[in-house]
Amino acid sequence: MRIVAVAAAAAAALLLATAPSSAQSLSELAAKEKERRSKAKVGKTYTETDLGRGGSVVTADVPAADAKPADAPDAAKADPAKKEKTEDELKTERQTAWREKVTKTGADITRLQSRADLLQTALNDLSQNLYGSTRQSQAAELEQVQGQLAVARKALEDLQEEGRRNGYR
Repeated sequence: MRIVAVAAAAAAALLLATAPSSAQSLSELAAKEKERRSKAKVGKTYTETDLGRGGSVVTADVPAADAKPADAPDAAKADPAKKEKTEDELKTERQTAWREKVTKTGADITRLQSRADLLQTALNDLSQNLYGSTRQSQAAELEQVQGQLAVARKALEDLQEEGRRNGYR
C-alpha cells in the first residue's frame, strides 16, 4: 500500500513540474509555425479538371498569404493585345459552362421534387378540410410543380445527351 502511495505522489509531482514548460514550448512552437507559414513560398494548385484530363497537368500559382493580389484592370491595360484562346481552352470553357448548367438543373430538380413531396404529404393529410380552398390551391400548385419538374428532367436529359455528343464527362 505504501508503494502505491509513493508512486502516485511521484507521478503527480512529475506532472505538475512538466505542465508549465510544455505550455510554454507549445506557444513558442505555434509562433514559429505562424512565422514559417507567413514566409511560405508560392505553391501549386491542381484542379479537378487537371486531374480528369489524364495528360499534362496545368498548375496555377497560389500566392503567399501576405502577397497582394494583382488588379485585373491593370493587367488588361498592360497587355493590350489579347491572345487568341487555343482549342483546348475553348473546349475547357464550354465543358465548364456545361457542368454548371447540369449542376444548376440538378439542383432545380431536387428543389422541385422536395416541394412536390411536401405538397403531396399535405394533400394526403385527411385531417384537414377535404373540400376547402386550401386543398384546392395545394392540388393546383402540385400540378404546376410536377409540370416544372417534368420540364427540368427533360432539360437534364438534353444536357446529358449534349455532354455525351461532345465527349464531356
